Amino acid sequence: MQATDRELLDQWRDGDKEAGNALFKRHFESIRRFFRNKTDLKETEDLIQRTFLACAESAHGYRGEGSFRAYLFVIARRQLIDHIHRKTRDEGRAEPDLTVASIADIGFSPSAIVAKLQEHEIIAEAMRRIPVDFQITLELYYWEQLRGAELAAVLGVAPATVRTRLHRAREAMRAALATLRTDGVESDVEDSVSALGAHL
Repeated sequence: MQATDRELLDQWRDGDKEAGNALFKRHFESIRRFFRNKTDLKETEDLIQRTFLACAESAHGYRGEGSFRAYLFVIARRQLIDHIHRKTRDEGRAEPDLTVASIADIGFSPSAIVAKLQEHEIIAEAMRRIPVDFQITLELYYWEQLRGAELAAVLGVAPATVRTRLHRAREAMRAALATLRTDGVESDVEDSVSALGAHL
């Protein structure tokens, strides 16, 4: 029987490095996917390392409230926000408000000729054009199946706010897809976002 995250974490805290490696290996793909559509490859690799390092440094601080997975995404989101703020400061720009600024607004994604993009690339570009908080909400909900209190913990909002945040994120995504499509076809947001997660 496979050890739970909590069992691996307890073993790791007791000095079992293999348990720590198993825990990180178990969650590596999810954390990589979290950063992949927001930063370039080099930055993604750096942010993955920073996330797992921060987790290792704070492992004794995790008391078991909520899942370890949600705890890891809280750290990943914090690393992303710190990265965005650090990069914009280094470039002499004002720190963006991530409730309204998108990855494209911030200038993190390369420009692309949308007419030549394949379906999953159109969806990825639409994701980069909605506010960062909305992008994170959709990714964690559809790709990582975080719900309720776990999603609220990662987003840093009250659990009652999650449904509203998710609704607003879907609407923003629907509008972003509409501006990118030249064929006039209306995309199903849920199917589109889910399909992109499977592709990444």
